[in-house]
Amino acid sequence: MQRALLFDSATWLIWLAPFLGVLAAGFTRRRDPVVQGDRVLRHDGAARLEHWAHGIGTAVLLVSGIAMGVWFLPAFAGSGAPIWGWMDLHFAAVTVFLFGTFYYSANTLLEKKRFREHLPTKNAIEYTKRHYGLLLGMKKFTMPPEKKYFESEKMAYILALVSTSVIILTGLLKVAAHAMNVPAWLMAVVTPAHDIATVAMLAFFLAHVFFAAVLPMSWPVLKSMFTGYVSLEHAKKEHAGWLEELGYEDKAKKDKTVA
Repeated sequence: MQRALLFDSATWLIWLAPFLGVLAAGFTRRRDPVVQGDRVLRHDGAARLEHWAHGIGTAVLLVSGIAMGVWFLPAFAGSGAPIWGWMDLHFAAVTVFLFGTFYYSANTLLEKKRFREHLPTKNAIEYTKRHYGLLLGMKKFTMPPEKKYFESEKMAYILALVSTSVIILTGLLKVAAHAMNVPAWLMAVVTPAHDIATVAMLAFFLAHVFFAAVLPMSWPVLKSMFTGYVSLEHAKKEHAGWLEELGYEDKAKKDKTVA
């Protein structure tokens, strides 16, 4: 006999999580990046909270979702108790994911500049070509004056934004189906759309983990997701355009130029 799933017995948590995310954002006071001695504040406490809530929630959702099976792949979990356990884990991840995502969304609505800094600019193609050309050892390229986020990151952000939106919309409809009658034709669209968006998110997530955590060049930024700070030297090397926005003037470089 099937036991009660959290999707059935605690559905209210799914609807509460977005509300709590928005409420928390309303009480949050953000700190802008600033140069402080030999380090630069890159991620304030709110940025770290929303990053890890969204990231951990996404990771567990992907693992549990794939274990239960997606549209074009069989389930890895067996029937009965194993699949019920995966569904409850999926439920827990949904609440964390929704809190982090709506916390971030509300923050960006309250401070639109935090959304704009993620969007690609007219330099996206050129800077990406120069950046990765340099990483591949092509000496004809020089490091472009990247802002806080690389232009390549900004282009990937669009994929993540679209995938997340589709996952949330279709996911909430799937949750609603546990409490009300959702037309069969709608579910026939919702289920594959949810799975396709999941695969797109998986591709983004794996690339994000590789470029943000596996590659040694990214470790200073990974560390900043725990401490909030990157070194000034790292910012000079990788994010010259960002430092310029912050009003930083490299006196040593200026003195050398004058001399």
